[in-house]
Amino acid sequence: MRIGICTFTDGRERVAQLTSAQCLSFQSRAADWFRSEGHAVVEAEKVIWNYATARSEATALAEADCDVVVFNFCVWSYPDFTAQAAEFTEAPILFLGNINPGYPGWVAFFASAGTMDEISRPFGRILGDVQDPAVQAEIRTFLARRQPSKRTLGQEAAMRLRGQRYGEFDGPSMGMYTGHIDQSQWMEQFGVQVFHRSALDLYSRMKRVSNDRTQAGLDWLKAHCGKIHWQEGRLTDGLDGTLARQVRLYLACKDFCKLEGIDFCGLTGQLDWTEWDEYCIMDVAEALLNDTADWEDENKKPIICATECDSNGGLTMQLLHELSGTPVLFADLRHYHEDLDVYDLVNSGEHAPWLSKYSGDFRKNWKQVELYPALDFYFRAPGASVQFFSDPADKVTFARFTRKSGQYRLHILTGSFVSFGPERDRELAKMTTWEWPHAYARFDCSVKDLAQSYSSNHIHAIIGDYTAELIAAAEALDVEPIVLG
Repeated sequence: MRIGICTFTDGRERVAQLTSAQCLSFQSRAADWFRSEGHAVVEAEKVIWNYATARSEATALAEADCDVVVFNFCVWSYPDFTAQAAEFTEAPILFLGNINPGYPGWVAFFASAGTMDEISRPFGRILGDVQDPAVQAEIRTFLARRQPSKRTLGQEAAMRLRGQRYGEFDGPSMGMYTGHIDQSQWMEQFGVQVFHRSALDLYSRMKRVSNDRTQAGLDWLKAHCGKIHWQEGRLTDGLDGTLARQVRLYLACKDFCKLEGIDFCGLTGQLDWTEWDEYCIMDVAEALLNDTADWEDENKKPIICATECDSNGGLTMQLLHELSGTPVLFADLRHYHEDLDVYDLVNSGEHAPWLSKYSGDFRKNWKQVELYPALDFYFRAPGASVQFFSDPADKVTFARFTRKSGQYRLHILTGSFVSFGPERDRELAKMTTWEWPHAYARFDCSVKDLAQSYSSNHIHAIIGDYTAELIAAAEALDVEPIVLG
């Protein structure tokens, strides 16, 4: 990477002259370390002590096309110079506060940090000696998360949201504030149009789906699911059966999204549908919408769908899908097994079957799926729940859009998916809800940090490490990225 570095000092000319050599010494020390890491380094020629030098030195770094600019602090400096220098660079900024007890460099560091917050300019901050291995590790992490190619991918994914259409079928379920949105805010901030339609319209449309298409869906599910656990009254076969209702609902949703140009959607499910005997639970429809195949297209693009009409969950999933091109996990933070340091991520049927094996061959994925009768404890409506276990994955990125006082944040953390073998996986699943899909996850952050900082019952994930891309996407969308761990 190309690293720019500039150093700030006192705004009184006589003091600036007295501290100049010391400031440049600290700058050279940091620059030498960056070079030892294999980076190209562009150093400011002058110490910034007034507006003229803030403009000239920051402009020079911008013209050098730096990937990251380090704002270096070792003595007292005026915080307004920091704000002025930031105006002349679009590169990510890292504050480095050196150890220099004879001068109030940390005072300048913190005063300038407050200044950047005041002007809403994102930046990173690291305090300590650049020769300290712990400080070096922090710097390496910051740089890894600002790789130019990854930032470009994140920014492009964010911009692709603009002009998209979200289908909101009814509204957030069971009093979940975290699923509520302001439609005007979405259009202004993300460029996403919210199209609202009652789920009753879907009920009307599913009754018009042809028997031929419905039978094809039933045949396909029976051919490719690992097992279907039929149960009288709850999960029944035939064109008048409860599974056929779910097939018709899926086709009605898919057709309507195509008709209206809907890019991603949210289905309320609970309670609007699940408390009515003549309806059906939405699990099968949601799984198929999110998946990569059905009987009419064995290589289809997922229509990202958030259950419980969790619109902020849907937005998170759509951004993750734009980055990865794959289906996206939607799950509840259901349970933490402290003895195993593993989270059981569960939801009634929202997981795309692709998440079982991550295979381009849908047959391998769907072979892991079993359909279980809807649990009457949760659902009066009949139909099937989609059950399987996600395969292990060494690196997984989890994310979630939330709001605080109306301002969006993007929580980001990494981790992995694990398995304990078929018998143990089943044993753990039966401690929660066996009939639903499970992903066993380990997070690269502590339970304490998660409890204090994460603000949703739902969490979303894609395979791979997309931290850098998500940070860039958040910044492009004027959203605060919150990286846990």
